[in-house]
Amino acid sequence: MSVYKRGEVWWYKFTINGQLIRESVKSNSKTVAKGAELARRRELEQAYNHIPKRERVPLFSNAADLWLAGKTGLAPKSTERYEQCVPHLKEEFGKRLVCDIDANDVAEYQRKRLAAGVSNRTVNYEVGALRGILRQFGLWGPIADRVRSLPERHDVGRAVSAGDEAKLIAAASASRSPALLPLLLTSLDTGMRSSEVQSLRRGDLRLTWEKGNIASGELIVPKSKTAAGTGRLIPFTRRVCACLSLWFSRFPDATPESFMFPFHQVGISGDERRWRSTTLT
Repeated sequence: MSVYKRGEVWWYKFTINGQLIRESVKSNSKTVAKGAELARRRELEQAYNHIPKRERVPLFSNAADLWLAGKTGLAPKSTERYEQCVPHLKEEFGKRLVCDIDANDVAEYQRKRLAAGVSNRTVNYEVGALRGILRQFGLWGPIADRVRSLPERHDVGRAVSAGDEAKLIAAASASRSPALLPLLLTSLDTGMRSSEVQSLRRGDLRLTWEKGNIASGELIVPKSKTAAGTGRLIPFTRRVCACLSLWFSRFPDATPESFMFPFHQVGISGDERRWRSTTLT
């Protein structure tokens, strides 16, 4: 071990594998110089003997931020969902080292989130984010077989956001099918199932007309999947009334037995749209 002072700064020098190493410590402390020489010698000896450098295990909060920063190229909704998951995970595991999380901790996290009224699907999504965070340090594999996903219901629809609804309406308005927009608005504003809308007839509607337009209206559901759904009364919104006014003008000969949305064909020729109704009943 050899340290020496040059001016006000300490240096160290030693030989490893026949090569002289001489470097400045950039400190006026001899103690620091001795420690720096020892650390530098050990680093070079490990590299020479192909001993991998041991990585420091981070806190979960830091690991979560690192993982989230690497989630590039995902769809905006996926990124948003992960950003919603991470704060809950950091609240539970943030001050712990990532290597200290085991399968029992994951099960306890699932229990706490369910007790807080969170859905099974949301908890599974959060555990999926946890899996990604631990996997980047090779820590998920050892516990993967002992972590169980929660059962999910796949018969429940997803609520349509205001932004998605606006996109749907814009797309339906631009469609060459004249039936698409009234069908979409009726479904959105009444909350009816597709089978219920398809079975609607003119006689199921109670409409108030003023100057050739529907001023107000309501319908009675003729047939539903459940007994409670059959016969329920649903009022029309203003936009449904306006849209149906234009839609019904296409069928001047409709009777109470005519379907509200009859089978029809739309022929496309260039930018033209040729309408032909096959049957009203």
